[in-house]
Amino acid sequence: MCVDTFAEILWDAGSTPAASTIFYNELNKMNITRILIIADAREIVDELRDFFELNGFETEVALNAKVAFAILEERRMDLAIIGFKVQDIPGLDVLENVRGIDPFLPAIIIHGSNSKKIKSVIIKAGAQGYIPEPIEWDPFLRKVRKVLASHVSKAVQSRL
Repeated sequence: MCVDTFAEILWDAGSTPAASTIFYNELNKMNITRILIIADAREIVDELRDFFELNGFETEVALNAKVAFAILEERRMDLAIIGFKVQDIPGLDVLENVRGIDPFLPAIIIHGSNSKKIKSVIIKAGAQGYIPEPIEWDPFLRKVRKVLASHVSKAVQSRL
């Protein structure tokens, strides 16, 4: 499928959830989406990795910020999932450093609180999404697909 077809899908479908799903599914047929999981709790990392791989994503795991930055220097990633704290480093600081390596990489922050204030701080810091814990998996998957579709549609539109 070519860029023109993607643009037509976006134009015809508008910004509905169905458009995001269609767009994401078409993109996913072309190449596998790579997600970098940055968190220090092994059980959460394993759960996220298994969830994403069962849903057709490729994952890389970093249990600390240093490993995450090394991965980003070596490989192209499509999305970063960042814990709110990674080995005593605030997730927002991790996000800032990620932006220094790849300024356009979309990121979703996971946090144990569902407070509007924290969500606002996270979004203002430049994350494209926020997911409270405990994770509700279906809404999380929809959020991931929406962020990825939005990121790709912006890239496609900038090339038109």
